[in-house]
Amino acid sequence: MNLNGSWCVTLPTYAPMEDEKGNIIYEEKEVHHKDGTITTETVPRLKEIYYTDEQIKQFFELSYKFLSERYGEKNVISAYVHMDETTPHMHLLFIPIVDDKKWNEKHPDKEPRVKVCAKELMNMTEMNVFHRVLQEYMDQHSQKGLFPVLNGTTIGGNRTIAELKAKSAFEEAIDIAKHAEEIKEAANRSVIDANEQVQQVQNEIINIQEAKLIAEEDTEKWLEELEKKELPALKELKDGLKDLGADKNEYDSIIGFEKALEHPVRSSNGKVYVEIPNTEKTLPALKKVMKKLTSVIEKAKKIGRKIAGHAEQTRVSLRAKLAEAQEEARRQNEERTPVQKKKDITR
Repeated sequence: MNLNGSWCVTLPTYAPMEDEKGNIIYEEKEVHHKDGTITTETVPRLKEIYYTDEQIKQFFELSYKFLSERYGEKNVISAYVHMDETTPHMHLLFIPIVDDKKWNEKHPDKEPRVKVCAKELMNMTEMNVFHRVLQEYMDQHSQKGLFPVLNGTTIGGNRTIAELKAKSAFEEAIDIAKHAEEIKEAANRSVIDANEQVQQVQNEIINIQEAKLIAEEDTEKWLEELEKKELPALKELKDGLKDLGADKNEYDSIIGFEKALEHPVRSSNGKVYVEIPNTEKTLPALKKVMKKLTSVIEKAKKIGRKIAGHAEQTRVSLRAKLAEAQEEARRQNEERTPVQKKKDITR
């Protein structure tokens, strides 16, 4: 027999989006249920909402009044509001009191009795109507629609506090992955820029064969060395989870984070959190992925610096060779000029 019941009421941070006529906008999306099944549901498209401190206080005061009226204020054991976690929420613990129907039926001549039984009170009917009646209570005792309890985020089962706490980890992973992609693109641009600079210098000395051949030979040798030792690090930035250090057994846990991103939670101080299911398996997998990404990012930065440095060295070297070649061409031209004039005189 369960001797107590509890509710965790979370401040809603999302509200259904509406079109110009005030109609709710719906969309199809996959819903992952607690029993492991996946269904496609038509749910409202959501937008983030923010509250003042006074409105947050009002929400939890109304939540407490609703719960104490529904289950009896004298039966409330404790009620605590947590503001220092992922999203403001209230834990309410109470004694589940119900009518003792069997005893009352057997003793109709006596005063009705009650008993403690969470199983009878917190049944499926109660679970199914709870959010609806809570929404009605909120709308009756505050500005209608101010606290959108029925916003579609509870589809698939209510989330635990542990799941809510885990949201920020995957968000950080996504940010690092995006940063890695930016580093990769920057490195690619650096390679392109370096090649363009080399080509520009080569165009300047197109008529000086010796300097051109030296530059091409030097560049080819350097690129071969780069391809053998440096570029394999960049190739690690592929889409596959295996390339990021994750084992096959960890794929489902990591892929589950992507689904959680569809409903991030924003706290009153503006921070955004994303839930992580199965944290015992997922967080170690994330740590491996982040360590691999960090290594590749540092490698990409190093390659970018090498490319820029070599491009500058090549530019300086080729300009020097161009000057030398031009000076040599000028000197040879001066040496040939008197001979030409002498021949003209003899004629």
